[in-house]
Amino acid sequence: MEDGSEIFKVITANRLHDGVIVYARAQGTDLDWVTQIANATAFGEAEITDALERAERAAAANIVVSLYPVEVAGRNRPLSARETVRAKGPSVKYGHAAVDADYSI
Repeated sequence: MEDGSEIFKVITANRLHDGVIVYARAQGTDLDWVTQIANATAFGEAEITDALERAERAAAANIVVSLYPVEVAGRNRPLSARETVRAKGPSVKYGHAAVDADYSI
């Protein structure tokens, strides 16, 4: 990277009961799930495989779905545009259309 920051990975998923985007946070030998990427645990290359295995157990227990690692730098700043948008939350609030419907056609 141009700023010299080391690259880490956080694990993201969607919470099964409400679909909210969550991030894994290490709590001893367990993981819990937080909604803010800043509170997620950033894993190095040596740790990510074990962390993904622990996260897969949460998926098997129907706590989260669609989990995958995301590259981050600095203070858990996502490197991809997609993950930056996901970390900031929905771009359209639930229950509100991005554009009002036009039924005049």
